[in-house]
Amino acid sequence: MRMRLFLSFSLLLSLYVLNGCAPVTARPTIDPKLAEQEAAIQKKMAVEEQIELFRRLSRVAQPILTNGVPICGDDVTYFIGMDTNSIDAVAKDWRSAYADALGLEEYVKVTYVLANSPAEKSGFQVGDIITYLNDDKIEPGKYCYRDFQTRLTELLESGKDIEFWIERDGLPKKLVVSPAKRCSYSVVLTEDVVVNAYANGHAVMVTKGMMQFAQKDDELALVIGHEMGHNVMDHIDKQQGNRVMGAVLDGILSGLTGVYINTFQNVGGMLYSQEFEQEADYVGMYFMERGGYDSSNVANFWRRMGASFPYAITHATTHPTSASRYVFLTECHKEIAGKEEAGKDLMPERAETVAKKK
Repeated sequence: MRMRLFLSFSLLLSLYVLNGCAPVTARPTIDPKLAEQEAAIQKKMAVEEQIELFRRLSRVAQPILTNGVPICGDDVTYFIGMDTNSIDAVAKDWRSAYADALGLEEYVKVTYVLANSPAEKSGFQVGDIITYLNDDKIEPGKYCYRDFQTRLTELLESGKDIEFWIERDGLPKKLVVSPAKRCSYSVVLTEDVVVNAYANGHAVMVTKGMMQFAQKDDELALVIGHEMGHNVMDHIDKQQGNRVMGAVLDGILSGLTGVYINTFQNVGGMLYSQEFEQEADYVGMYFMERGGYDSSNVANFWRRMGASFPYAITHATTHPTSASRYVFLTECHKEIAGKEEAGKDLMPERAETVAKKK
């Protein structure tokens, strides 16, 4: 009985204390309908910003991907250079916003055409509705976008001409696209507001935060080229291999001592990390220069990075310092400029090739 009385008293006391901490101002009430309308406005603004960032990322990345084919070696694919969408491919909560921003309905619609791409050269325009892909009819409705993308991916593998039937201004029109080669790495925009970009061996991810920080296209090209450098030089697989080797050593030591150890796995993951970053910077400079971007002043990106994140100026962990990266990129540009002046092919130098020349 005493325990129950104590608990009841404690509960009442807590409620009294919490009530004393409540707001005391007389505030205007919110109309739920107005809040709902404002949510729709903000969703549309978010979609429009996302579209703008995506289009900029695609526009900057495309010449790097196409002109970088000699560096990418066997990691190449075919592309046509346009973005399509359908309302069925959008999450239900966002369909109204995407319908307003892009005019999406229950059919596959062209929403963006890259300049100088095979799609543009064949005559595609934003707003075209795709009705046939070769002999396959694209039925409007649920899963139409998924089915279209699956079929298009299959056709692109061959690199052969693709026949489209579209509807434009209510009239049918036939367009034939000749796919072109590009590096096979996808370049993806993420919602993260942190200033970052990363690679996974197959794709390049660029955050919204990095898009906003890399104000100039040359800077964004540097970022994309750097991450492509990681992919083409197999850094992700090499780091994973180093971690595995470290884990084997940890396993042996754990078996001998009876104590769980993961020291060498962590060390293996860090092995050559700064060297990999520098190599990605080096190869990335060639990617961006081949893509038609100016590498002469792009090292200033790292001055701005140092100004925004002062710790990186002199402290190196997995990445070199921002100061050393500025100096290194300046030297890379000198090498590239020398090759351009001499009319040499813009390809990164391999260590074994340089050794033979000496």
